[in-house]
Amino acid sequence: MATTSAKPELDRRSAARARALDTPAARLILANPLPFAVMRVSRGSSDGRYRIDYISESCKTVWGVSRAEVGDNLRLLWNRVHPDDMPHLSDRLRAAERSNHEWTATFRIRGTDNSREKWAVARGLPRPDLPGDAWNVTVTDITAQIQAYADLQASEARFRALAENIPGAVFRYRLRVDGTHQIFDMTPGSVAIWELPAEEINNDPAPIWQMIHPEDVPPMLESVDESARTLQPWHYIWRLTTPSGQFKWLEGRGLPRREENGDTVWHSVIIDVTAQRKKDEEIRRLAERDELTGLANRTLLRRRLDEALRQRLADGGRGALILLDLDHFKDINDTLGHDAGDIFLRATAERLTESVCHQDIVARIGGDEFVAVLPQITSEDAVLATIGRIAARLSDEVHIEGHALSSSVSMGIVFFPRDGQTPNTLLKHADIALFEAKASGRQTHVFFSPALRETRERRRTLAEALRTAIAADALSIAFQPIVAAGSSNHRGFEALARWTLDGQPISPAEFIPLAEETGLAVPLGKVLLARTLRLAVRLAATGIDPGMISVNVSAAQLREPDFAATVAAMLKEHGFPAERLEIEVTETVVFGRFAERIALTLRELRKLGTRIALDDFGTGYASLAHLKRIQVDRLKIDQSFVRDIESDGDNAVIVRTVIGLAKALGMDVVAEGIETHEQLAFLRRHGCDLAQGYLFGRPTTSETDLVSYLNAAEHE
Repeated sequence: MATTSAKPELDRRSAARARALDTPAARLILANPLPFAVMRVSRGSSDGRYRIDYISESCKTVWGVSRAEVGDNLRLLWNRVHPDDMPHLSDRLRAAERSNHEWTATFRIRGTDNSREKWAVARGLPRPDLPGDAWNVTVTDITAQIQAYADLQASEARFRALAENIPGAVFRYRLRVDGTHQIFDMTPGSVAIWELPAEEINNDPAPIWQMIHPEDVPPMLESVDESARTLQPWHYIWRLTTPSGQFKWLEGRGLPRREENGDTVWHSVIIDVTAQRKKDEEIRRLAERDELTGLANRTLLRRRLDEALRQRLADGGRGALILLDLDHFKDINDTLGHDAGDIFLRATAERLTESVCHQDIVARIGGDEFVAVLPQITSEDAVLATIGRIAARLSDEVHIEGHALSSSVSMGIVFFPRDGQTPNTLLKHADIALFEAKASGRQTHVFFSPALRETRERRRTLAEALRTAIAADALSIAFQPIVAAGSSNHRGFEALARWTLDGQPISPAEFIPLAEETGLAVPLGKVLLARTLRLAVRLAATGIDPGMISVNVSAAQLREPDFAATVAAMLKEHGFPAERLEIEVTETVVFGRFAERIALTLRELRKLGTRIALDDFGTGYASLAHLKRIQVDRLKIDQSFVRDIESDGDNAVIVRTVIGLAKALGMDVVAEGIETHEQLAFLRRHGCDLAQGYLFGRPTTSETDLVSYLNAAEHE
């Protein structure tokens, strides 16, 4: 690296500076900001071409055409680029598209009939958070700067005067034919940049090279060589540490020209962009961090996950992603308010971060959903250990406004790249596993498998078909007899939902929970109740009393504030007496999270005259206090206790106890699932009131069979 030195004639140059700064042109350059245009472009899905999504009104100032004239036509702007500069611009854009990194390019914009050619510098930033390979692009008119540099070349005194008053350091840089470098005519701005006077740098530029971050030296030299080879403007941003220990970001630009001896000389400017970079980093931090918890947001998660995926694909290792959902977090917001919910979420974020290793990635992707990415794991046991720590830590109480709050967590886990080779696929499969964890009763974890994906796809298909069937009233009702246990005389029917899709029956055990999961329980229940009442009225019209009609009702229906009014209206519409309708609910529905709301609805139903039956009694956690509070009319013993009543002593004890409890509380009791005479004999001996099962009749949708059954029952 060669150097030159010269003794400046200070007095002569100071006078020249003063004269130059007093000219109108100098005052104009220093006083007025450069115009710029901002636009966003993205690739169309149909033809793969980039189009303009947005462009600022300053388009006319920079490009010479109005925003209305441009519309979304990016090609119209490219056609205004000087043909000699288009190859350079195209190379920059292609390189940026391949690497998905920031790009910059300097080029000329051709003038219109009444305007002259302009110089412009464009900078593009990728937008990975938007679809269609989107970019934010800023195009700045730098014609005034270029003209100033041209004027400075023509007048050394004027150049020195202007340069020394421009923020940063202005200098000339020479690359000789033999490959040696030279810096000369450095302005006093060097002190603010490098903490070194211009004379010292002009004599020996080595100190400023030694300050540059080692990683930035090779690409910086490469950028200089490329500019010398192509005579395109030079631009580079790099890091350095000054003698006092300050870390800085510098940005340099230079316009090259070839001298007769083959040397390349740049008129260059370097400015300190540290403050700007800090602002950019803050903007990026806000764009990539969850505002509430400070964790990575979905945008940063996808980028970091993509990096981890690439590493594991390259080295053959594997990582894991854990998708977490706080169980019943909505209850905190509903009871204590969103401020308390926010405090709980921040505490959850802290505890989740504490539960993983420092190289792991923790993100909040919305609501009460969090993600932990383990970029590299040694075994499945290591993942299980992390899951255990997370579950244990998140179960600890959080004290908010005098309340001790805690929450269990459900987790879905995927391994990568085994379970997916893109962030979207991994998150989708983790969501499938999480769904299974929540469907299994929450407070658990599930590992993804292809079988789960097939199950999820079947659920999706069935949900769409069920929605269509409900709208078309295409479901059916089957009636199963309920008889007096002592005499086997007919006492009523239980109404059971039936659905056939493409000629295949779908089990109620599959589509009833699916309706509850997809928000279809209320419309499904309304359709089934209407069908039940219509069938019961038609049976009664034959002259034979069908007896008590028992209908199963979901938790979603009972949570509806106007459910009792809906039932009353339907009873009136079909002319069916309320006292002949029995509403069946399960223990888990009555004594679950919405117990108070549901208890109120049941009281409203009893006021109409309908009866209340508690189904599957003994499988949940009902207590005597619960039974007293909701005033149940009938208990139904679940078939799981009846099935082995002769061989299982425990089941026999449970059945006898339930019968005795019902008698003591003045309730009827129904035993379900009776298939043998021996089971019936046991129930008769112990005073069971009513019986239901295949021994007396299977559920049927055939109205003819039901009429035949009622006729036969009447003549027994």
